[in-house]
Amino acid sequence: MEQDCLIRGLHSTLNLRAVWAETTNTVNAGITTHDTDPAAAMAFSAALSAAAAAAAMLDENDRFSIRYEYPGTLKGMIVEASADGSIRGVPFAPHVMDESACELGALYGDNDGMVYVTRSTPTGQILNSGQTRAPLADPANDLAFFFCVSNQLETEIRTWAEWQPDPQRPVKRMSVLMLQAMPGCDLELFGHLRNAIHGAAADAIRSKLDFENAPEESMKQLLTELAYAANLEDFDPGKCVFTLGVKPRWQCRCSEESMRRAMTVLGEKDLRKLFEERPNPEIKCNFCCRSYKFKPDDFFLNK
Repeated sequence: MEQDCLIRGLHSTLNLRAVWAETTNTVNAGITTHDTDPAAAMAFSAALSAAAAAAAMLDENDRFSIRYEYPGTLKGMIVEASADGSIRGVPFAPHVMDESACELGALYGDNDGMVYVTRSTPTGQILNSGQTRAPLADPANDLAFFFCVSNQLETEIRTWAEWQPDPQRPVKRMSVLMLQAMPGCDLELFGHLRNAIHGAAADAIRSKLDFENAPEESMKQLLTELAYAANLEDFDPGKCVFTLGVKPRWQCRCSEESMRRAMTVLGEKDLRKLFEERPNPEIKCNFCCRSYKFKPDDFFLNK
């Protein structure tokens, strides 16, 4: 089984940042965890992959929490991505095909959605947050739109998904590319590059690259091909500095202790009433669907 991976590149002359991630295992884990149907899986996998790429922007130990809300049957989703590579998420409507047709208008709605992004520390301290419209009917594009508007950082994100008829591994391959114009970048030049990543050249080069075993060489070749497609004759891949990032992976942060703390919010009176009605209550994590069972001694041992 091929491993997920992430590589970052910074072009010192063009002031351009590029992030590529292979996220096949991550998205397969998310899709199967929530048993999403094909329509929901397409949106959820795009959101997970875009978050994986965006996590390359984070400082050590920070995390992004990204909430999408759409007026269509998809309703939205929450995705969290941390600097350590861990990613988790929950789709609000995992079985949208049961409700309506799968056209974009039905899934995302006729009006704009919203995207909310919070950057925080492991202790929960909010470093910054923002929100924008989600007008593009695609989670990856809507996240890029957020960074353009809220962070004033021109961003383009594209995902590639290949599917297969395997319920345990429905995604054959998933990739994502994020381009960002850093301060000093020529925005006209960046505009040519952002158009190029949606063209046939990007599709063709992706199929030939081996990011798992040769990430730096693959990234150089990708950017060179994109620059050629964008008619950037002076592009020098030797000006790029590449660093390997932490491998993206589906991993939840829930634990028995965190769930126990969540239950204590009810207060002692309501907790005792709960145990009277249900001697062994069960609480399920919305992100990973793991269930935790508790007994009175977990809360009232000394009372």
